[in-house]
Amino acid sequence: MNPVEALFRVIFIGAMLLLFTGGGVGLLVLWYMRGRDPRVGIVAEFLPNPPDDLPPGAAGTLLDEHADHHDVVATLLGLARHGAVDIVQIVPDARGQKRPHRHPPDDYELTLRDPTRCESALEAELLRIIFGPRPVSDQSVRLSEIRPAFAAAESDVRELLYDELVERGYFVRSPEITRLRWRRVAWVGLVLSILTGVVLAFVLDPYALLPTVAAAVMWGAMIPLSRALPRKTPAGAEAAAKWRAFRRYLAEIERYENVAQSRELFERYLSYAVAFALAREWVGIFAAAGAAQPPWYRQLDGGDVLIPGDVGGLGDIGDVIAMGRAFELAGHLGRDTPDLPGIGVPDVGSFDPQAVTDTLGGSLQGVSDGFGGLLDAAGSVFDAIDFDVS
Repeated sequence: MNPVEALFRVIFIGAMLLLFTGGGVGLLVLWYMRGRDPRVGIVAEFLPNPPDDLPPGAAGTLLDEHADHHDVVATLLGLARHGAVDIVQIVPDARGQKRPHRHPPDDYELTLRDPTRCESALEAELLRIIFGPRPVSDQSVRLSEIRPAFAAAESDVRELLYDELVERGYFVRSPEITRLRWRRVAWVGLVLSILTGVVLAFVLDPYALLPTVAAAVMWGAMIPLSRALPRKTPAGAEAAAKWRAFRRYLAEIERYENVAQSRELFERYLSYAVAFALAREWVGIFAAAGAAQPPWYRQLDGGDVLIPGDVGGLGDIGDVIAMGRAFELAGHLGRDTPDLPGIGVPDVGSFDPQAVTDTLGGSLQGVSDGFGGLLDAAGSVFDAIDFDVS
């Protein structure tokens, strides 16, 4: 080995060590300067109410800086709570099936009640995806049927979630754009480092591949680091701190509230619990406490028949009646008659509204499995948004 070769090898080894140490420090400095959120003042340990009017889906995106299916499912449940959509669980009838021991999967029917009850651009867009470009009242669609439409529009939904945060001044630009920019820088640096190292190895010495490896590792490390580089504005950091305090309240609701005496909180904050990935715990806690199922959610057993219209002048509770429960309902409405009210029976007798509510509405505990199935089914329909390359 001549002195020139020895010198080159010392230089290349030194360059490798320098790149490993300096590159690692550089990545930390990059995150500290460009990705770390601004410091905020003291925020309460927990907040019992949402800190602002940010839609649930956007609140979930603010906290983890990624749009995912939890945020879309939360938006759907927000539409239901606002009175725009009703949801009916359809339990398939296993009778007559070749393999009755194999229970077919449940489906869920979404019915549009009032397309004007949207509180954000994201909600309006989700209605158009589900029910078509011009949604009208009383349209119905099965949840299992909307996957193709959502897959075609998922980039628009993701953009709307990020736009909501940018418009409120919580980010200077979309977190998705920031991640993509840094990821592109990392890929360009990785490719150039490899090409340069290969050329130097052929022209000078194979030891030139040592700093090439170090540079490739550093550029490669920047690719996952890019996910942490979106930086909130001071207003965004403060809002996120408050939303985390509200999330803590939901996550530890049994610590802060007597759940048995606060069962109305279930529906009020359900969409936020979904957005914060707390849905299973939230449903389980309130089901055990005997909370009522949401008024916009019903379960229809296999073999039951829909009875349209306003049954017996009861308004909404007459819209959907399981035929297998019809005589039970009639017993609560008119004790002396087996007939359904409003169907050839002029006198409904003694009316027991609580019994009617129990028969038609039911408790959350009775449908908690089906409600959990709704969250799973909706998540699987909207999971195309999770495959975000940024």
